[in-house]
Amino acid sequence: MTHVVTDNCINCKYTDCVEVCPVDCFHEGPNFLVIDPDECIDCTLCVAECPVFAIFPEMDVPKGQEKYLAINAELAKQWPVIASKIPAMEGADLWDGMPDKLSLLDRGGDHARDAAAPTPTPANSP
Repeated sequence: MTHVVTDNCINCKYTDCVEVCPVDCFHEGPNFLVIDPDECIDCTLCVAECPVFAIFPEMDVPKGQEKYLAINAELAKQWPVIASKIPAMEGADLWDGMPDKLSLLDRGGDHARDAAAPTPTPANSP
């Protein structure tokens, strides 16, 4: 079994989880992290470290986020391994809990850390 990074990581990209992984199975994209399902040993250490609760065992992925199983597997083959903690994305706290961020997922190969994510609009804005 593997673990899966889901929607809430998009535009947050906290890397506390990376630091505790004993097998370096995390891969870094421009605005998201993924777990390589072939490398993950199901140790569960990353789950408790994720401050935005975006990591789940594959059997417990929230309803509607099952697509992230395939996304993690696909992008882990394309993105580089990340093995040390780095600062979260600017504005990460504003993105925590915003639903349906898949359209914001940057699959590109440009891993510029300072690329600005769009500023989230509060739900009650006109």
